[in-house]
Amino acid sequence: MRINYNFAFKNSKLTPWQRPAPPNILISDASIHKKIKYIFNQYKTNASLFYPPSLVIVLIIGLQVFNLYPKKVLNNLEDDHIKYSLISSKLANIENGKKRIKKNIKDIDEYFSRHTNSYLFVYYLKNSVPEGVKLNYFYFSDNGFDISATSYDIESLNQFLRLIIESPVITRDTVKVDKINRQELNSSKNKNVEINYEMQIYGEISKLDLKKREDLYKEAEAIGLLRKLQRLNYLKSLLRS
Repeated sequence: MRINYNFAFKNSKLTPWQRPAPPNILISDASIHKKIKYIFNQYKTNASLFYPPSLVIVLIIGLQVFNLYPKKVLNNLEDDHIKYSLISSKLANIENGKKRIKKNIKDIDEYFSRHTNSYLFVYYLKNSVPEGVKLNYFYFSDNGFDISATSYDIESLNQFLRLIIESPVITRDTVKVDKINRQELNSSKNKNVEINYEMQIYGEISKLDLKKREDLYKEAEAIGLLRKLQRLNYLKSLLRS
């Protein structure tokens, strides 16, 4: 059974008594000095309540103050860091570009450092044909050459063979005479017998370094090929610098 302890207030003009709250000096008209003193007393009285959070606040403020100078330095260096990052990125791109160019140049360099090209071979072959010698045919490739020549004079063929051996685009130790044929031809005018000699020779093409190739281009007046080679050498010198 519930007991109502407020029976005295039933049908009565009495009202319950409520304890008045202590005056809040902080919102009163008291002076600032009294308000500060009141806060200090409250803080001192309730030390166990206020000390821990106060310590945390002091540490946080101390850390923020301690970090002011490093933050200022970092802010000042941020622009320099951005510039450094951009320059590093550009340098990395340039270095990658140089690597790609070097790879392409290596492929091109193999083209220039392989066996003699057809222009130089034909140029020195033409200058090696003496008077009285006729070329029947010639074949040329990276693997070597094959030449057939005829003459009415065996001495002219010997001179042609010596000039071929001395050619700067041919490996002289590889030059071989395949065969020499002697043919007798009847002249229809005076019925005399003319002797014709045919010689077949073969050998290997020399591998020329870039300096030797450049000199031969100059000697052969191969202006177009010489300019290409000089541009390649200039580009290689730039990449080495």
